[in-house]
Amino acid sequence: MAYQPVKSYEEYLKILDGYRGYKKNMYQTMSLEEKIDFFDGIHTDHVPMFDENGNDTLGTLWDYGEITKEFIGHPDMFSLKDISKFLEMLDDDCYQPSFMDDTIKVIRSIIRFFEKEGAVFFLTHLSDVPERGKQYGFCDSLGYLIADDVVFPCLREAILEVDPATREQIRKIINGEIEGVPSLKKYAEGRELERIRELESLV
Repeated sequence: MAYQPVKSYEEYLKILDGYRGYKKNMYQTMSLEEKIDFFDGIHTDHVPMFDENGNDTLGTLWDYGEITKEFIGHPDMFSLKDISKFLEMLDDDCYQPSFMDDTIKVIRSIIRFFEKEGAVFFLTHLSDVPERGKQYGFCDSLGYLIADDVVFPCLREAILEVDPATREQIRKIINGEIEGVPSLKKYAEGRELERIRELESLV
C-alpha cells in the first residue's frame, strides 16, 4: 500500500532519526519491493530527503534519482501487477509535482514494455487510482500514453478488448465527466487531439 503523507514536523524528525546512518548508494542492496517502498517514501516524507537544517546530507535524494532512472530504464524488472502499486501512489496534492511526473513515467515505461497486455492491465485497473489522485491517475497518465508513439497503438488495441464498463469510464475521462478531472481534450491540440478523438470513436 502507498504511504499517507507525513503530516507534522515532529513525525518527520522521528523518521529522520532512523536515517542518520544512511549512506549514498545504499539502494543498490535493496530488493525491488524495498526500492518501490523507498520511491514512495520520498514522495510522502517517510524517507527524509533533508536533515533538520534543510541540508541534503543523507544521500536519500541521490538514491531516489538513481532508483527512478532504474525503474524507467529497466521496466523488465516489474510484473504487470506492479502497475497498480504505482497507480496507488498518485496524489494530486503532492507538494512536488515532479514526483508524480516520475511515477507516471514509471507506469508508462512498464506499459511500454508489456505492450498491449500492459495497456489492458492499466485500463482495467484504473479503479486502483485513489480518490486523492484522480487528476494524475485518470487525466495525466492517460495523456502520457496517448502522446507516446510506442504506447498509443497498444492503447488503441487495448480499448477494443476491455469490457463495456471500462470503455465507459474512458469515455467519461476523455470528456471530463468525472468530478475534479478536466477533459483530456481541454489542452490537447494537433496530433494528440486527433488521437484522443480516435479513442473516443472506439469507446
